[in-house]
Amino acid sequence: MSVTPLPNCVSSLTTKGPMSTLEAPHTDMPSHAPANPTASGKARRTSRRTSAARSDRRIRRRVVIGRILGGIGDARIRLYLRGLLQSVAVQASTTRNAAIAGSVASVALVAIVASVPRSPFQPVLPGSAGPSGPFRWLAGLTGLDAVHGSALVVVSVLTVALAAAAFLAVLREAWRGTISAGTVIGLTVAYHVVVLFLPLLFSRDVYSYAYYGKIAGVYHANPYVVTPSDFPSDPLALYVGPRWVGTPAVYGPLFTLLSSGVARMFGSVTALIAAFRVIAIVASLATIAIVARLVRRVRPEREAFAVAVIGLNPVVLFQSVASGHNDLLVALSIAGALALVFAGKELPAIAVLSLGALVKATAAVPLLLLVVVVVARTEPGRRARALAAHLAVAAAIALLFALPFLQTSDPSLGMTELAKHQGWLAPSRFFGRVLDAMTGEALGIVSRVIFAAAFVLALFLIARALVRRAPSIPAEAEGAAWGWSLLFLMLLGPVLLPWYLAWTLPLAWLLPKVPRLTAVWIGTLLTVSQWATEPTRYPRAYDANVLFGHYVLTPVVVVVLAWLAVDFVRRLRAGTPFEEEPDEVAASARRR
Repeated sequence: MSVTPLPNCVSSLTTKGPMSTLEAPHTDMPSHAPANPTASGKARRTSRRTSAARSDRRIRRRVVIGRILGGIGDARIRLYLRGLLQSVAVQASTTRNAAIAGSVASVALVAIVASVPRSPFQPVLPGSAGPSGPFRWLAGLTGLDAVHGSALVVVSVLTVALAAAAFLAVLREAWRGTISAGTVIGLTVAYHVVVLFLPLLFSRDVYSYAYYGKIAGVYHANPYVVTPSDFPSDPLALYVGPRWVGTPAVYGPLFTLLSSGVARMFGSVTALIAAFRVIAIVASLATIAIVARLVRRVRPEREAFAVAVIGLNPVVLFQSVASGHNDLLVALSIAGALALVFAGKELPAIAVLSLGALVKATAAVPLLLLVVVVVARTEPGRRARALAAHLAVAAAIALLFALPFLQTSDPSLGMTELAKHQGWLAPSRFFGRVLDAMTGEALGIVSRVIFAAAFVLALFLIARALVRRAPSIPAEAEGAAWGWSLLFLMLLGPVLLPWYLAWTLPLAWLLPKVPRLTAVWIGTLLTVSQWATEPTRYPRAYDANVLFGHYVLTPVVVVVLAWLAVDFVRRLRAGTPFEEEPDEVAASARRR
C-alpha cells in the first residue's frame, strides 16, 4: 500500500516544535536538582514531588499532542499522525519488553550453565559445594548436563556473549526511561536471589579470604607475615589458588578481621564459601539501595539507569556477587560516603571511606579527593586545622584496625606485595610485553612506571580542578571526580579484573557520556573475558581464554582508555567541570 507524502507543514511538525516532546527523554540535559543538597527540607520536598512531577509531565505531553492534532484541520492528517504516534508507542513498548525478556533469559541461561557439573564457570569446589537446587534440575531437564568437553565450552562462550548483549539492551532502555525504576529494582532483587542457588563462580579468591581469616582467627598468626603454605594441613590448602599459596595477605586489616570472624564462626569450606557470598550479596543490595534512594532524590530521571548499571550487570552478579568478592564492600563504602557528601556530612563520609580503604586500598582515592575538597572549602587561616582534624579521623580509624597486625617485616600490610602483581587484561602489561619482545626482556618495566605516573598525574589534575572550584563545588561534581579517578585507577593499574568495575558503578549515574560509556563498555568486555575458569579442567579452553583476553580484549580496552583520556584532556583545556555533558564541554570551549 502506497503512502501519500505528508504536506510540508506536517513534516515540520514531526521534526520541530512541540512534537519534539514525543522523542525519548534526553537525560543528558543538566540536572535541575538543588545546587545545595544539604538543605534537607528542600530535598524532602523534592522527593515528595517526584511522583507528581512525572505524572504532570505525562499529562502535559498528552495536552501538547492533543493541541497539535486539534489544530490540524485535515482529518486525514490527524488520522495519519494519530496512527504514527500509536505505532511509535507500540514500538517503544515492544523494545522495552524485548529488553526485559532478553535480560531475564540471559540470567537464567548463565545460571543453568553455571549449574552443570564441571561447568567452565566453576572453580575447584568441595563436593558439598557443587551445583544443586532448581538450576541444577533445569540443567538436567534441558539436557545441558549431558554436554561435556569442548561442546560445553562453546556453550559457555555463547552464554557470556548473550549476557553481555542482553545487558546492553536493558541498560539502554533504562537510560531512555522506557523501563521504570521499580521494574529494575524488582529484577535486581530477583537476580540476587538467583545467585543464592548457584555454586561459587569464576574465582578462587574466597578461599584466600578464608585462609587469611583462619591464619588470624584460628591459628593466631599474622597473615601479613606468614602465608597459607605455612599451614599445609588445613582443608583450604586443596582449593586456594596456586599463586596465592605462598603469598601473604594483600587486603586491608578491616577485611582481615572480618575474615577472621567468619573463619571462627564457620568450620567447613562449604560454609565459608556461603558466608562470604552472603556478605557480597548484602553489600551489593545495600549499595543499590543507597544509590537508588540518592538518585531518586537528586536526579530521578536517572534512577532506573543507576540501579540497572549495578543490579542487572553480569559482572556484578556473576563475577562479583557469585564469587563473593570484597570489592562490593568497597563499592558500599563509596556509595555510603557519596550519600553523606550530598547530605553535607563530610566528616562521617571521611570515616566511611576510611573503612572502605581498610578493606581494599582503592577507597583511598576518593578519600584523598574528599579531604582535598574539605580543606579547599575552608577559610585560608583555618585550613591547617581542618586538614589535621580530618586526617586525624582517618588515621585513628586506620590505627584501630591495623594495630593487631603491625610489625616490621611488612609495615605496609600487604601493599608492597600487591605492587608486584600484574594481570593479563591490564593495558600496562600488554605494552610491557610488547616492550619486552622488542628489547629482549629489558624494558618491560618501563610500561608499569609510565602507567603509574599517568595515574598519579590524572589524580593530581582532578584534585587541582576541584580546588579551583572551591568553595562552591556541588556534591555532583565531587562524585563525578571520584568516578573519573576510579576509572583511571582501574584502567591504568597493573591488574584489571572484572570485579574491579564495582568500584565505579555506584558513581556511573553522575558521569557524563564518555566516562559513563567507558564504564559500560569496559563492563561488557569484562563480561566476556571469562568463560573458562580452571586451567586444570579445560586447559586448551583456558589458554584460549587468556590469549583472547590479552590480544583481543586488551587492545579494545586500550582504545577505550584513549577515548577517555582525550575527553579528559579536552575538559581540562576548556576548563569544563567533570560532571558536564559533551554539548556543555563544546560550549565552554567556545566561550574560552
